[in-house]
Amino acid sequence: MQLAAGLALQRFSPNVTGALLSWALLLLFSLFVRYGFRSLLISAGRYGRPISVIGAGQTAAMAIQHLRAHPAYGLNPVAAYDDNQELHGTTLNGVPILGTIEQAIIDPRTEQALVSIPGARAETQQRIVNATYAAFRHTWVIPDLFGIPNQALQPHNIGSVASLEVRNNLRSVQARTLKRTIDLLGSGLGGLLLLPILLLIALAIKLDSPGPAVYRARRLGRNGEPFDCFKFRSMHRDAETKLKSVLDSDPTLKAEFEATHKLKNDPRVTRVGAFLRKTSLDELPQLANVLLGTMSLVGPRPIVQSEVAKYGEIYAVYKQVRPGMTGYWQANGRSDTSYDERVGMDNFYVTNWTPWLDMAILIQTLKVVAMGRGAY
Repeated sequence: MQLAAGLALQRFSPNVTGALLSWALLLLFSLFVRYGFRSLLISAGRYGRPISVIGAGQTAAMAIQHLRAHPAYGLNPVAAYDDNQELHGTTLNGVPILGTIEQAIIDPRTEQALVSIPGARAETQQRIVNATYAAFRHTWVIPDLFGIPNQALQPHNIGSVASLEVRNNLRSVQARTLKRTIDLLGSGLGGLLLLPILLLIALAIKLDSPGPAVYRARRLGRNGEPFDCFKFRSMHRDAETKLKSVLDSDPTLKAEFEATHKLKNDPRVTRVGAFLRKTSLDELPQLANVLLGTMSLVGPRPIVQSEVAKYGEIYAVYKQVRPGMTGYWQANGRSDTSYDERVGMDNFYVTNWTPWLDMAILIQTLKVVAMGRGAY
């Protein structure tokens, strides 16, 4: 019996293996075609379903800005409505405000509606949501819960009452173990594979300007504990003296530095340093930080003690995790973002963390670095 089963398995296993391989290749091909076709439509400005925005306040403006900056969501705001008649005939982040909310419901111009009226009374919100539900095929509702984690929400019904469960994924032992395992594998293998490049970069730095190839910068890590963050030196040895001289003599540059903690044309940066920053190669020594457990491959950006006050209440969220070699803000604009935007992105990352978010950030970082966007 066992012999017969073994012979049967040997007979059919090549066919099964071939079928599984064909299925896997077909799946990969279909995903590639789908992604490529979507990318072409996005590039041509033809991707996304038109959506009407109900409400023209600050939250609606932020939603419109985000949808237009990220067309992969598949929603294209084309009209806005608000009961404030002074806004009629104007635009909200480029979207025309056509009339009142009642007009949007009586004569819907799209099949999609985004309801954004935070701050309105509960009965008003319920009435408008019920009306849009009847008038539109799909209704999206922005609740009056601005700032809470949105990737870790789980809806529930408690009787006839809708509730939202907010999960802290990083409190899970399994999640933290998985993240640390990926860090160890990634930094260990990456360090070995990149060792020749690391040595060449160190040599180039030494030949370009006097000083050590690697320097240590004091930063705050998980639970607020200070650590030495390693980086390839990209500045002259007298960098702080140069910076003070430039800022004292140029109010415009001083304002830029105070707003972003960076300068686009930084006089402190060496020739080799400019290339390293453009390509983010100056951060490769942080692989050692990841191995030592003071940093992660992906996380919020490392900050100094003086920045804690600027983070305010968000710092309590920030220090739950290790800072990262790359993060949400590096993958979404890098140095082209304002300081406040970076703080917001750090908060978003920590409160919405998933392993898939880390993977997406790593892939997007490679894309951004390859295109040289937002680095200086």
